[in-house]
Amino acid sequence: MNQLQALHVKALSRAMLLTSYLPPPLLRHRLKTHTTVIHQLDKALAKLGIGQLTAQEVKSACYLRGLNSTHIGEDRCRTWLGEWLQISCSLKEAELSLLLHNVVLLSTN
Repeated sequence: MNQLQALHVKALSRAMLLTSYLPPPLLRHRLKTHTTVIHQLDKALAKLGIGQLTAQEVKSACYLRGLNSTHIGEDRCRTWLGEWLQISCSLKEAELSLLLHNVVLLSTN
């Protein structure tokens, strides 16, 4: 993530629904922290199972991962979250920047 240019870091911040109006070093730190937290939550959620979540919890989980689920149905959110978890739980610590790109990759038809 340290090799990403400032415009790329700002774009990823916006994609993850984080503020992008900070200096690039702070954005990088914030993205790293956000990604690490999400990765840990993903591991816990994978153990729990998506089926245990209410509709609102699924939408909140999607939103936390950068998907604005306001106009997306619950079934589609569960599918998206399942795809996200499949990718996230297979990543190692050094590969976590892929999570930042996941929101774009998984949201494209």
